[in-house]
Amino acid sequence: MRRNRTLPKILKLKDNRKKELEIEVKKAADRVDEEESRLRELEKRYTDTLRIFDEKQSGGGMDAKDITSYYNFFSRINVMIDEQRRIHSRCRDELRMLKDTLVTAHRDKKMFEILNDRAVRGETREREVSERKETDFFTLTRKLR
Repeated sequence: MRRNRTLPKILKLKDNRKKELEIEVKKAADRVDEEESRLRELEKRYTDTLRIFDEKQSGGGMDAKDITSYYNFFSRINVMIDEQRRIHSRCRDELRMLKDTLVTAHRDKKMFEILNDRAVRGETREREVSERKETDFFTLTRKLR
């Protein structure tokens, strides 16, 4: 009997935990998308500037100051792209771990749902057996009178 009161409470806690993890997974997925768009933006900036640099260089109208300026920009943006790749990779790993945790939470919830269903069925079965015994007893006592 005590089990029948405890299992629904545990089931509710597992359900709440699963919902919390779903929210965390959604936030992490949004963050991964955001970091990926930042990375794509940096890469686009790099390629656009590289295209402009190549056009100016092939035109022959660049002096040493412009070339130095472009190379400094390329070295800075390369560092920024590498850092953004690390951040994006870290966010993807975090998302993967959260998804694994969500799967585990879903399994736990499902397991407790099954346990709860078994307990309810067992209690119903016991009640039916008890009622049958009681009706059999009353039937037998009437016949004996």
